[in-house]
Amino acid sequence: MSSTATAPGSQQASARSVDDEGAVPFADFAIGEFADLVAMSRELGRTGDWIVGTPFGLFVHGYDEARTILRDPAWISMLAGVAMLDGTGFDGNGRDSGGTDSARRTTVNFNALMARARRDAPVSTGGEAMRARPNVLSLEGDDHRRLRRLFGRAFTPAAADRLRPFMATHATRLLEPLLAGGGGEIVSELCDPYPVPVICRLLGVTDDDWGRFGRWAETIFGLFDGDAEAVVSRLGDIATAQAELGAYVVDLIERRRAEPADDLLTELIGVSDEGDRLSEDELIGMVEALLIAGTDTTRNQLGATLAVLADRPEQYAALRADPDRIPAYVEESLRYIGAVRTAMRIATTDVVVNDLLFPAGTVVMIGLHAASLSGGCPAHAVTDAAAPAHNGEEVAHEDHPDRHSFDSYEFNPLVPREHPHLAFGSGAHHCLGAFLARAELQEALRVFIERVESFELSEPVQWKPLSLGIWGPSRMHLRLNAPPLAERVPAGTLPPADVETDLGTSAERDRYLASIAPIRRAIHDGVPELIARPKFPPVFRLAVTAARIGWAVYAGRLLDRRLDPDERRERIYRRLRLAATKLGPAYIKLAQLIAAGEGVFPDALVAECRLCRDQVPAESWTAIRDVVEAELGDIDSQFSEFDTEATAAASIAQVHAARLPDGTPVMVKVQRPGIRRRVERDLAVLAWLAPKLVGRIPITALANPPALVELFAETITEELDFRVEVANLFEVDRALRATTTGRWQVPEPVLAGVTERVIVMSPVAGRPLSELRSEDLADGEAAAIFRQMNDALLHGACMTGVFHGDFHAGNVFIDTEGTPPGQPPVIGLVDFGITGRLEGPKRVAFLRYVVGLLTGDLQSQIAGMIDLGAFGPGSNPERVIADLRLDRPGFDPLELTEDEFTAEFRALISGLLANGARIPKELMLFIKNFAYLCSVTSELEPEMEVLAQFERIASSFFARNGVRMATEIGFSPAPEDVDERIIRQAMGISPKHERVTWRLIRGRRESLKSRVSNPG
Repeated sequence: MSSTATAPGSQQASARSVDDEGAVPFADFAIGEFADLVAMSRELGRTGDWIVGTPFGLFVHGYDEARTILRDPAWISMLAGVAMLDGTGFDGNGRDSGGTDSARRTTVNFNALMARARRDAPVSTGGEAMRARPNVLSLEGDDHRRLRRLFGRAFTPAAADRLRPFMATHATRLLEPLLAGGGGEIVSELCDPYPVPVICRLLGVTDDDWGRFGRWAETIFGLFDGDAEAVVSRLGDIATAQAELGAYVVDLIERRRAEPADDLLTELIGVSDEGDRLSEDELIGMVEALLIAGTDTTRNQLGATLAVLADRPEQYAALRADPDRIPAYVEESLRYIGAVRTAMRIATTDVVVNDLLFPAGTVVMIGLHAASLSGGCPAHAVTDAAAPAHNGEEVAHEDHPDRHSFDSYEFNPLVPREHPHLAFGSGAHHCLGAFLARAELQEALRVFIERVESFELSEPVQWKPLSLGIWGPSRMHLRLNAPPLAERVPAGTLPPADVETDLGTSAERDRYLASIAPIRRAIHDGVPELIARPKFPPVFRLAVTAARIGWAVYAGRLLDRRLDPDERRERIYRRLRLAATKLGPAYIKLAQLIAAGEGVFPDALVAECRLCRDQVPAESWTAIRDVVEAELGDIDSQFSEFDTEATAAASIAQVHAARLPDGTPVMVKVQRPGIRRRVERDLAVLAWLAPKLVGRIPITALANPPALVELFAETITEELDFRVEVANLFEVDRALRATTTGRWQVPEPVLAGVTERVIVMSPVAGRPLSELRSEDLADGEAAAIFRQMNDALLHGACMTGVFHGDFHAGNVFIDTEGTPPGQPPVIGLVDFGITGRLEGPKRVAFLRYVVGLLTGDLQSQIAGMIDLGAFGPGSNPERVIADLRLDRPGFDPLELTEDEFTAEFRALISGLLANGARIPKELMLFIKNFAYLCSVTSELEPEMEVLAQFERIASSFFARNGVRMATEIGFSPAPEDVDERIIRQAMGISPKHERVTWRLIRGRRESLKSRVSNPG
């Protein structure tokens, strides 16, 4: 295996990036039990790959690669990344908050990152915030080495051994009541209360305060819950517990300085290295780190070890017969069923591992457990006499089977390993308390085997969710020293049968995505040629276009002169829509764009254009049959049934129901014949006309004609190749799986039936979202749908860089059949021809824009929009804010007089023109989708409390992704950074409106439209 490369050069130039389509295989495995976890790890080992993409990010499971990344200083821990980017314990000049020089010589330019953080960081909204103090978990480079050097003197094997008598006494005291009662619930009675008093004794905390430390540890560890909503709800309690713990430690430090004792805190207070001492903040941070890293890990590992032995009574009996093997059993438990399954790492520079490039900022999950299993083969060299175990003891050769027949995915403490397990990590962040943890586990196990001759489960073990970062049993009832049951109750730690396991991988999909990447690039590269302004217009097509649109607009003067103005306008809009359908797909697509502009275009025009979404006249059956047979071959041999009537027809294609020869129902999307030639011809017309319209349309941001033509061309050309649409579907599907809210359904393409002009795919159940009425949904379901879809939109655009770009009535389906009570319905999406794609810097720019919007930071919003291309090159955020007069808290345009509103509107247009405003494709798609969701939800539940929904969406988004945001945009927004005041400011709604409902917003929009259409 090649070592990690961090320097630029030929290796990086030739390496394939993890961001390339199909570069990393994708896996979406369902893990419900430990056996599933072992089966997944075994199957991953068989694939020959060492890394896979998952709905939750990149997962490294190869032993060599995991160890390489853990040991490479170019990769930093996730906690360290957040602390550094937030400036924890340091000012922006590389000095700690106490003024002591602490040079930072890692590969990251932290001064530049801090400058960016100060530029982008939102204003705090108040409240008691959690504080991250510097500790060995959250620092890197020289700062980390300094603390580790100072702390390491107190975390030696000798220091751990001094506590062994107390550990044994404490474990005995906890076990006695269980023995007296013949058994009981071992997790709550032994495992959970075991580690905190050990840490308290280590620190010098009195026995009376064990309970308080236990409560603080339990509360603070809630920060690492896998449920983001639960984390948000507990932030106040976590901050309070942290503050109380900090105050307690400060008082204890003062007491130890006045009256030193034989404990860790006294030793750390006095520890010195060439005059360098630990600050008070560092001492408090160390105590917090001990509680976080040393409590839940030990209690879960102890419970898991006992569960393993409950499933293996013969190995338990062998251990009781030879207690000297306790260290080997503990090591094997850490390898086989380690409580810590993953570690997060961030690339601080472009890094190459095994010819795969990880761009700076890439976050990976290191599979500590999966790698330990795959790397757990027996040692290559075993002497005839003995072989060393990991702890330095010897294991007799005859005690282990032939290494070639040994299964590393089974629990066997008698076999020496070729590689050390990774349960304690590796490299700079190898667990500082590993000696202490080993001593705790060994002493607890020693007490247990001395006092318990035999044990078994009285009921199945309840395990914590595997989604949590630290895992183990949550309830485990044991029978101790009792006659055996007729049938032994399994603990769930036995390995599964060695059979092929479904990883949810799709090598076929991965290969497909890789094959589509050059096609997508070629389409994108061809857009400039399509929209290059021709010297002469396509005269005939221009004449036809002018005639049809001219008739639609001016015929009313003759035919509609007796109608009232509103009816006249409605007739014009209807004729314009009919003209678009006759002119063909390009103009139908333009009408669909208008249909998404609710609040910008007149309601009657929007309503008319909506009919272009799925009420476009269908092509004849003969024409459709010809296309299908040209692409797939004889239709009768490909399908047992094929409906000649289209179920839906739109600008590019129409859809027919069919059945495969085996009877499987499918939907067949068929491109209209000759459409590519017509689109290219219409783009030439639009490219010729666009420059002549510059300055003649009032709202430049929405109607910069050449930019709109470019946007339109980018959108429609990708839609013309259905192979690209299927690739979009695969990527959006993976992005949806990464969201933690709700359930999704997308079509499953039959890849043998996918061509440039045809897609054969499974149907999607449900009713179109726009057809639902409030009475069709249970209480709260409309709000749940709104949150789920916005969550997917935010996550896709900001975190994965891909999102469905065309929410509308024909593309979003709601399936309420069989929905469990209290659960949101299944949301189905179809038609992935229009997909938002934000790659590299563009995605980070969009993330900065969204975070700025949700936290009320104008600088971040505008900086993100400039980087997206929404304003001209070289635009300055301060100038844009000043020109558009954005920095006016509490400003409400509806509170202006008519004259003031007119002046405001003209100033806005002038500011947009002056800064070269345009709307980038992805921003337009995002806003269009958001506007659609708001419109539909306002119809379903007009009295919904809007601010509460937005707060919930934003807080959950920050809670799940705040750590990654810190690595990418320079600061880590917290859920408490979102409040009603910021959302009101973003929506332009003054505090005088106590309740902000969809009905209020709709009324305000109507007032704004009326004023904009008559600005004076």
